[in-house]
Amino acid sequence: MANLAKSFEAALSKIEPKDDAKNAQEAHKQVTEALKADDRLKKLGISTFLIGSYGRHVSIKRVKDVDVFARLTKATSSLRPGDILDHVTEVLEEAFPYCVKRQHRSVMIEFPDFDLSVDVVIARPCADHPDDHWQIPEKIEDDGRASWVETNPIKMAELTTAANKDFLLNPDDDESGIYVPMVKLIRQVRRTWVDDQPGGYYFEVLAYHAFQDLQPDESTIAGYLPVILGEIAERLPDYMDEGPDDPTLDDRTIKTKATAEQIEAAAERIAEAASLAKKALKEEDPCKSAVLWRNLLGETQNTEESEYVFPLPDYCNPDGSTKSSGRALVRGAPAVPAGQDRYA
Repeated sequence: MANLAKSFEAALSKIEPKDDAKNAQEAHKQVTEALKADDRLKKLGISTFLIGSYGRHVSIKRVKDVDVFARLTKATSSLRPGDILDHVTEVLEEAFPYCVKRQHRSVMIEFPDFDLSVDVVIARPCADHPDDHWQIPEKIEDDGRASWVETNPIKMAELTTAANKDFLLNPDDDESGIYVPMVKLIRQVRRTWVDDQPGGYYFEVLAYHAFQDLQPDESTIAGYLPVILGEIAERLPDYMDEGPDDPTLDDRTIKTKATAEQIEAAAERIAEAASLAKKALKEEDPCKSAVLWRNLLGETQNTEESEYVFPLPDYCNPDGSTKSSGRALVRGAPAVPAGQDRYA
């Protein structure tokens, strides 16, 4: 197996949000300040929390939307979703004129300068589990009536943090968590190989279950990818009618917009991706292996200029051959750089 640690490290760097992360943080700050300045929301105990892939640190370039979970910690069962959404819309329209859109269960604020939006999701303590679960508005009907539905997005953030502590590339290094980097790469593979649905969160949940059930103990990212992709491909056909178990709520499953046909197509494509990952892992020639990994991870998307996520080592040609005047041959060093790093 070729040692391509530096290329995997570079691949993770290329899909890191970077500037988007800074913009998302600033947008979240501005929205939170506007919400906390309102007297009614203050009395309702407004407390915001970043949810979604950005909040869990598993987002990949580009971040187009940020989800803010606006918890009304002192709200009672008398709080009506339609009424509070109307109020939050008014508060945000005053703070961000002409940039606010009321949605079925949230309020969206556009930040044109950042090329992203913020979705504010209002939540009240769950009537049945007020200490650790929340309720958010269901879809509001044409007559303005609505109900609340139970959710627990903060739990997914906690599970993600715990999984990244449990699965380490180096048992002696508490900072070598592999779960979060793997979820990022799985999301990139999904973007490359799956047309549209199921979405990124659906695949994140599948990856979570794969880690929990298999308890993989590989020593490299290259070793993890075919294992997790293979498990996801094997699981997908089981969810034609009902999605995977929701790890944040008992007796619930993950919903998706995907049709049975789309799930079947995704299963076939991810099976192909898993097969390619296995082939790349077994390939002993580092340049040929690098080309296979490059094909697996594809290119960055939604960026001004797309580029391959997985860079070829400087001693490799695009066709997988070794440059005759490459660094390794000129210096008389091994064809593959020696040494491991955190994401080997």
